[in-house]
Amino acid sequence: MVFYIEKIKIELSENIHGIHLTTEFQNYPLPGQTIEETIKTVTQNFKIVHDHFSKSAKDKIDADDFNEVCLRIVLYYFYLHNSWRTTNSKFEKIDLTFQTKYYSHPNTYDILIQFFKNRNPNEYIEKCSTILDVTIEYLKKYEYDRDYFYNLFR
Repeated sequence: MVFYIEKIKIELSENIHGIHLTTEFQNYPLPGQTIEETIKTVTQNFKIVHDHFSKSAKDKIDADDFNEVCLRIVLYYFYLHNSWRTTNSKFEKIDLTFQTKYYSHPNTYDILIQFFKNRNPNEYIEKCSTILDVTIEYLKKYEYDRDYFYNLFR
């Protein structure tokens, strides 16, 4: 089964464990999922994330890049929550709808930074600060603090 979000092709295949979701940039095993629930959840969550970040990024970020990074964020949290559902009975009824607290979550920041750093290394900080609606100084400090933290373990 193939479906599209904006121009991004998403393939879903069934296996004995559930669904396997494939895009050109990532593969996600989604145990316990159905094709219908996956399409509905991904589509709904994409709209939520896209609408939220459009407020700050409208006409300032290339549309294809914007759509792809929104989808990357959606798929990351969908995969994460679905994994919790299938590995911990405490979370088996967790709602897969994108939660607003994730707009400012460090993983969201990291997805954006990594994406734009790879796409636009000279402008990534401006693009990320635009989407996140934070100052460039704030984002630079976030990135510095994150790198400092991870370097403590090397």
